[in-house]
Amino acid sequence: MRISHGLKKRTCIFLMTATYLFIPSAVAFADDRLTLIGRVSDSAGKPVEHATVMVYHAGVKKGYSTYCPSCYVDCGKRTITDNQGMFTFKDLSPDLWFQLLVAGEGYEPAFVNKVDPSSGAPITATLVHRKSVNDSERVFRGRVVDSHGSAVRDAVVQLVGALFDTKTGASRYGSLPGLDPIAISNKGGTFEIAYSQSAEKIQGLPPAVARVPVRILVSIEARRMAPSFAVISAGPERHTLTITEGATVRGRLVQDGKPVSDAEVGLIARNRGGFGKNLELVGQPYDELRIGTQQDGTFAVTNVPAPVDWYIYGKMESLATRGATGAVECATKKDQGIVDVGDLQIKPAHRLRGRVVLSDGKPIPDGMRVTITSERAWDDQTAMLPPDGRFEFLGLAVANYSVFASVKGYTVAKTPISVERKRADGSVETTTYAPGVAPPFSVDHDIEEFLITLHPENEASQ
Repeated sequence: MRISHGLKKRTCIFLMTATYLFIPSAVAFADDRLTLIGRVSDSAGKPVEHATVMVYHAGVKKGYSTYCPSCYVDCGKRTITDNQGMFTFKDLSPDLWFQLLVAGEGYEPAFVNKVDPSSGAPITATLVHRKSVNDSERVFRGRVVDSHGSAVRDAVVQLVGALFDTKTGASRYGSLPGLDPIAISNKGGTFEIAYSQSAEKIQGLPPAVARVPVRILVSIEARRMAPSFAVISAGPERHTLTITEGATVRGRLVQDGKPVSDAEVGLIARNRGGFGKNLELVGQPYDELRIGTQQDGTFAVTNVPAPVDWYIYGKMESLATRGATGAVECATKKDQGIVDVGDLQIKPAHRLRGRVVLSDGKPIPDGMRVTITSERAWDDQTAMLPPDGRFEFLGLAVANYSVFASVKGYTVAKTPISVERKRADGSVETTTYAPGVAPPFSVDHDIEEFLITLHPENEASQ
């Protein structure tokens, strides 16, 4: 197969996000993962107790990658400081640097950038006391409670988007200068997100639109609770955000009738959707939930939102040499319900061999990468590229995939692609993909010659 047009990485649902609270158990292929120790203090050097520290973003330490910085497995892990302000993260990738986000009641959230656990040195984070925002129309107030109305402490309330005009629906998703990216609920379940920046032109918004957000969309995550979303209006009113326990999806991973332990299983909504006008949810844009299998092959994903239709699957990187499960459909119907998917079967899978070539004939620089992503499951594999650009991916179930290569200074040709597909009734559907975006391709057999041609960035747009 020859592909020399637009190849693009999987687009993240969130411009600014964290993987939901569900933390995967360690799996067998993570034996060399690292531990990070740190301390949080205030501007006077005193330890800050009960601050929340989150792995927010990550990036490769060697070479180059265009992979989504919040999509790495470690992103979203979080912990709480002890009475000495100390915290610990375990099982972090040795190949990545990390950006940490630190938040505590009464303090402004703070980032710690380019943290490298392999250095072995404890890291330090300093929190500054929050300045009061006197204008109530610049503060978004809420209280997180469970289904019984009891306060939920330490819920992570994270900004997803902001609405500036209810008439036009003018909104912006992702981070916004001056607007707190995150808040943590206190003992009473309350929290505040403040907009402290003076009104000014916000990039991407019409000139006539107000410069202060009137509503925000947030995600809410808490231990032993299902992730959720909510819209909060600015003003003196404190909005009640109710979160629930969610459902449980359980099953067993097997191959040839035998249990498979120490592998990883993923769960993603079938209609992932995203966000629309006026902070509207489109579909169920939850992040992937992951869990490791036990010695008997069993797994149980708890605190799963309901009612939602899901795909469940064995993760490619943990099963590649064994085979693949493909994506199996299941559905959660109600909170506290149990969905038993039975045996998730690992079956023989396909491979894809290919090569990344540069149009100017140069060898691939050291540290470059190529990634394959599944269209249905939220799953991928990444391989380092040698100078000749050759790569191989194993464990591919019958499905549609996309491949993108990350080579610094090079990109795909920015020309639109039109693809014809036959419908079940025999009619033909034509889909045109934007410049730089490659259509997914089907894998139903081994592929031996998959060619990706990249061009120097100054030539690709010509």
